[in-house]
Amino acid sequence: MAATPSILSAHTMRRSSRMTFSELEEWEKFLSCKEQECKSRTQQLDERLQSLIDREDEAATQLSQVAKREAQNALSQLEEHFTCALCYEIMAYPYTLNPARCGHTFCAICVLKWFFSRLHRVCGGWHEAVDCPICRSDLMITPDRVPRSGFTFPFVPNRVASAVIESLIDKLAGSSLPVVKQEDPEALRISDADKERRKQKRGGLKVEDGSLSSEADLDGWRQGGASRNEWLKRDSDGKREMNILVQSWSMLGSHEFLILKQRLEV
Repeated sequence: MAATPSILSAHTMRRSSRMTFSELEEWEKFLSCKEQECKSRTQQLDERLQSLIDREDEAATQLSQVAKREAQNALSQLEEHFTCALCYEIMAYPYTLNPARCGHTFCAICVLKWFFSRLHRVCGGWHEAVDCPICRSDLMITPDRVPRSGFTFPFVPNRVASAVIESLIDKLAGSSLPVVKQEDPEALRISDADKERRKQKRGGLKVEDGSLSSEADLDGWRQGGASRNEWLKRDSDGKREMNILVQSWSMLGSHEFLILKQRLEV
């Protein structure tokens, strides 16, 4: 018959009571050796974990630097090639002046304000040609008689510039620092001080060659940023006012032109 657990336990206790002092010393040394091996193994695992964490942080830093360089490049292109000469901001809903010999492009709302600033407040008409604010090329004089031909409309949408600008601004909007997902069940083994160090390192990633002002500029163009919101408003206002003018251009009279001039606050 198999021995019951209570009998085995009693048998084990009797054997331990018969162990000699030298046997106990040997057993203690054995346990001590095993304990050291466990500690050594634990230390090796912690070192490997820390190495992986450091590599992860390094990868996150490199990704953030790449993202920031791309954002800086996008903002540089916008400022260099798509700055409105009237408001000195990034063009919003860009339109080009109609005469082929001119072709300069501005924000829709800016070019409308500039155009209607030449409208006579008394009669609501243009009695002389309006010239380009850059090259001084004359636009076609707006006929007083209606219906007007669509060829007399002084502006042309610059769809190529609009597509490039929107693409670059969308890139800036999504240029937040990437976050590397971590799923590490052994992260609990890291000390609180190490966790705080990692948090500060990730939360404060900076590119050494970037200035505080450039970082603030990039922040302004991300989702919810002041620069992006202001551009979206100018884009929306320009689109609304230009579409109204395009649709009703052929039949607008002096009274309607004066109302539009007042609404544009020029």
